[in-house]
Amino acid sequence: MKKRAYIRVGILLVIAVIIVFWGINYLKGKDILTTEQPYYALYEKIGGLTKSGPVTINGFQVGQVRNIRLSDNRPGWIEVKFSITHKTIRVPEKTEARIYSTDLMGTKGISLDFSDAKEFYKPGDTLTGSIEGDIRDQVNAQMLPLKLKAEQLMSSMDSVLQGLQMVFGENNQANLAESFTNVNSALNNLESASRFLDDYIRDESRTVTVFLNNLDSLAKSLKDQTSNLQGFIANMNRFSDTLASVELVGAVQSIQRVLDDLHQLTVTVASGQGSLGQLIYSDSLYSALLVTNASLNRLIEDIRINPGKYVKVTLSDRSKSVYSLNDSDLARSLSGEGISDYYICFIQSPFPLPATDPAFKDIPEKGFIQVGSVYYYFSYHSSRIEPCLKRLEKFRKTHPSAGIYSWVNGKWSRLQI
Repeated sequence: MKKRAYIRVGILLVIAVIIVFWGINYLKGKDILTTEQPYYALYEKIGGLTKSGPVTINGFQVGQVRNIRLSDNRPGWIEVKFSITHKTIRVPEKTEARIYSTDLMGTKGISLDFSDAKEFYKPGDTLTGSIEGDIRDQVNAQMLPLKLKAEQLMSSMDSVLQGLQMVFGENNQANLAESFTNVNSALNNLESASRFLDDYIRDESRTVTVFLNNLDSLAKSLKDQTSNLQGFIANMNRFSDTLASVELVGAVQSIQRVLDDLHQLTVTVASGQGSLGQLIYSDSLYSALLVTNASLNRLIEDIRINPGKYVKVTLSDRSKSVYSLNDSDLARSLSGEGISDYYICFIQSPFPLPATDPAFKDIPEKGFIQVGSVYYYFSYHSSRIEPCLKRLEKFRKTHPSAGIYSWVNGKWSRLQI
């Protein structure tokens, strides 16, 4: 029984020692049950960093400071040993171990600023160390520019005060009084000029109003003429394009050849050669022309007296029947007697045509005559045939099928002209 009691006491004692050892290390911030990866860093100064200080990555604690001592390899420098308790964390090369303040009281810790290196430190390697300034250093860094600016401001104010003292000294008081008097006089003159300018503007406001109205009218006119101006510019562009496409060298050469031929013709005519030269310089040809002219006059007179010998006018109705007029009827027709009005018809249709029909294009005045179920559209009519004949000749250039219609013996007929 005593032996078992001794065994139990021994076991309890060992357990107690283990618990005490673990507790003491735990209070120091060291967990003996956790595997750690030790690393080192060298600093010129640590700014109050102590053992058990936190080691963080982006603000997350991953380890603790284990030991701080003076470096054996670099005199005057401080070697800090810290550990990382997370097995999965690997520290890239060129990572910086930066000492920083964890709170406003100045408690220090180490922040690992990882780099983008693809290779990693091994446990026990030494990292590059740096220290972040404390609040006092930061305040001093912020206040130093203000201090320098304040000193510069004081120097500037001192210079300004010396200048003011020099200006307002006893020696310059008379000059200042005279200067103020001149300034007052200048202000009075400026006020008089302003009053005169105000009166002048008030008197000329009507003229300015008329001028602005005229300018507005001019602007409206220019705006209204914009389309015409654009058309003119477009025509000029087309003209310039056409002119650019013309072969000027060939045209000039052609004109030169024409001028040469014209010169040669002039020389030939002046020398009396050729038909034209003989016409100008030959008396016999002139005499023959006189005789021909006299014969032509007699022929025209005979046609006027006896038109039935030379002219025959026939009429045709819708059935293509031909009507002949004797000499007396023709004479009355030419004089506008015996027959109703003559119509220049340009189209016929079995039904009425709308006013927008393409056949009416470029015909300002038009009418129609209905004969049975057929509509005959005409552009001109007269009781005399002579004006109809003159207009028909011009009208057929655009409407070749146009003809003169009239009523003959009670039938609607077309003159075969």
